[in-house]
Amino acid sequence: MVVRLPLSYKKQDEKDVNKNDKALANLLVVDDDSDIAHALKQGLLKNGFLVSVFTNPEEALKSFQSNSKDYYCLMLSDIRMPGMSGIRLARKVKQINPNVKVVLMTSFEINDNEFSKVFPSTQVDGFVQKPVGIKNLTNKILDTIGETKRRLYEQQ
Repeated sequence: MVVRLPLSYKKQDEKDVNKNDKALANLLVVDDDSDIAHALKQGLLKNGFLVSVFTNPEEALKSFQSNSKDYYCLMLSDIRMPGMSGIRLARKVKQINPNVKVVLMTSFEINDNEFSKVFPSTQVDGFVQKPVGIKNLTNKILDTIGETKRRLYEQQ
């Protein structure tokens, strides 16, 4: 599988990078492929998100459990991972905090309605098909967490 992720689609110069800027959102990213996880982290950081990345879903769940309920606003996870699938991880995360948004990544095309029929007990807020560019991923995340965040992002 080949994943092509440009690191950033927003051109930044030194004036744009200000450590005092408020992050758009705090994300939990889980992918068992360390190269993909690293590329996602770098791209999302450059686009204004705070990002915690895990290659082990069990460790990601522990991090989610150990932080306050509103620490992460969205979890982005691969579906197919050894040990615990992204679907099972999503179910556990939603049990802890039903308000957290969950977006699952897969190399297969998934229809939201079909997923709901097959996994009725798992609430997922969206899907991303790999390979995905960082621009499309950023827009998907912003769409999922809400229009207010999108407007803030576009004003930068």
